[in-house]
This record gives sequence, structure tokens and C-alpha cells, in this order.
Amino acid sequence: MKFEVTKNQSHLKSRTMNKIKQLNFVGKVIYCGLDVHKTNWKINAKMEGLEVAAFSQNPDPLVLKNYMDRNYPGAELKVVYEAGFCGFEIQRSLTSLGVECIVVNPADVPSGDKDRKRKDDKRDARKLSTELSNGNLKGIYIPDKQMQDARCLVRQRHRLVQDQTRCANRIKHLLLSNGIKTGEKTEVMSLRFIKKLQQLDCGSICLKSSLQFAMEQYLQTRRILKEITLAIRDLSKQDSFKKVQTILQSIDGIGLINGMVIQTEIDDIHRFKRLDSLCDYAGFVPDIYSSNDKMVVRGISKRRNEYLREAIIESSWTLIRKDPAMLMKYNEYRARMNGNKAIVRIAKHLLSRIRFLWKNDQTYVRGIIE
Repeated sequence: MKFEVTKNQSHLKSRTMNKIKQLNFVGKVIYCGLDVHKTNWKINAKMEGLEVAAFSQNPDPLVLKNYMDRNYPGAELKVVYEAGFCGFEIQRSLTSLGVECIVVNPADVPSGDKDRKRKDDKRDARKLSTELSNGNLKGIYIPDKQMQDARCLVRQRHRLVQDQTRCANRIKHLLLSNGIKTGEKTEVMSLRFIKKLQQLDCGSICLKSSLQFAMEQYLQTRRILKEITLAIRDLSKQDSFKKVQTILQSIDGIGLINGMVIQTEIDDIHRFKRLDSLCDYAGFVPDIYSSNDKMVVRGISKRRNEYLREAIIESSWTLIRKDPAMLMKYNEYRARMNGNKAIVRIAKHLLSRIRFLWKNDQTYVRGIIE
């Protein structure tokens, strides 16, 4: 009797295994939304409009791939997650596993009032899978790893410049708030000025120590900034950057740093089929509100690549001082609008020239009017 029960259990197990082996989802597509966090991921998966899975897992692309292969063998997996702190490494890992994955701008994900007022991870993952299955999401551009690493270096310099400015402002505030006179008309943070501050009599040991520590922080930031600038210069001489840098730096107003900012932020100029697309990416387009016969132009868009727009604007101010043709263009705009709006127009001209020269491997010629 005991032998018969064991035999029946073995037969039942064999039939179950045969059913598992017969699972086949070839031709089906699973749309998977990921709400990613440092310690876990919230997953929501849909197939043909039906929610087939909703769970949490460890932040590991291989775990997700194995789960889907085990439960839905043969199905095509498409994944989406929002750009954020995790960058593009999840996308690269899933792509290497043969999974189609896109990264979207969080602002581009359609969201209702209820989603905003009752926000949680489960709802966010479901929203992503739903919008992906409906074809409403468009992925952002993913740079290659080398260009992304170079972009990190250039952006780090940008942060150090901001830190240096903060350190200088703290020193000036310390002097002003305590009534310490330096005898200088303009307090430019040069090494000569720093040496003079070190010799000042602040009136107390505590105040002298505060000023000393503030100056040490400034000098340390200044030293690191010099080192990272040299590292960027060496990077610009590498084969993958040298050709484009020669083109960009031939343009009046674009030097080493802005040239590297422009190249690392744009990466591939050929991905912009039209100038309007490049201007949109840099943020040189207006925000518009239109309803019926009423249209309100809200000014230059807040949606932009902040590093690229800052570099183009800074280069444009230099350009109008060096290129007579651009100065004449600027004066034409200045006759009917203020200087800040006029320089935005010049920035669009500069972007146009950058795009043309970069795509055609040509260097800049001064004095040409578009």
C-alpha cells in the first residue's frame, strides 16, 4: 500500500513537470515597469493588458531576467524605469542580458491627480508598465560608457567651481560681518590677497582661526580644481576627443572647458536631425501655454540640459566680442529686446554653427553672417 502511494506521487510529479515544460509564451510581450531604489525594486508586469506580476525583489537585473524566463519562457521582455540616482547601469546590464530596456524622463510619464496625491512605489511601477504597454513612453538618449565617464569628470569640475565660489564668499562674509578691513578696493581671491589675509590681526584667536580654516578650505578647493582642469586637458587630447575639440575650439568663444562640456553633453551630433531638436535639448525654446485663441509665451524653457545651456550662453558672450558679424547680429537684436534675450538668439546661432561644423568636419570662419 505504501509502495502504491509513493508510485502515485511520483506519477503526479512527473505530470506536473511535463506541464511546466510545455509552457510556451513565444510571440508574447511582457511590459515591465521598475520603480528602482537602492535596496529593492518594485516590479509590475503586464501582458496583453493584463497584470501578470507585481512583486518586490533585490536590485539585480539578473534576478528579474531569471524570474521572467522561469515563469514566462519564450516571452519577449521590455523594461522601463525612470532616470534618477541609478543612472544607466541598470539599462546596460539588462541590455547585455538581451532585454530591451529604456530609461525615461520622470516628467514625461503621464500622471493624474490621484497618482500625485496617492503616490507609492507600487502605483509608480504599475503606471510605468501601463504606459509602456500603451506605447506612450519614449526613452532618453543613453551615452556610451566612455563618454559618460568623461561627462562625470567635466561635471565634477563644474561642481568644484561652485564650491570655490562658495568658499570665497564665506571668507568675504567673515571679513564683512566682523568689521575686518583689508585695505583692498576689490577683494579678488588671488594668492596675493590670501597671503595678505594670513597676516591680518583679527583681534582674537578664535576669529583668526576661523579665517585661517576658511582660507585653507578655499586653497584646497583651488588646488583640486587645478588638478581636474589638467586631467580634462589630457582627456581632450585623446583620439576619441581630439578631432571634435579641434572643430569646437576653432569657434570664437569656445575654449577647452566649454568645448569639453559641449562634446560630452551632446555626445553624438548626428542624433539631432534638426536644429530645433538641438535647441530643445539645450533649452533655447520658449514654454508656451495655448488654449482656444489665447496663447501665452512664458519665456525660455526651464526644461534643458543645464550644463550645455550654461556653456553655450557663456561662449556666446565671448563670441560677440571676438566676431564682428555676431556683434552686428547682437546689436540688431538688442535694438528691439533686452540684452539677455538678445544673447539667447546669439546662442541659437552658435548652436547652429556648432551643429554644421561638427557634422561636416569643418573649422570656424570668422565674419560670416547667417
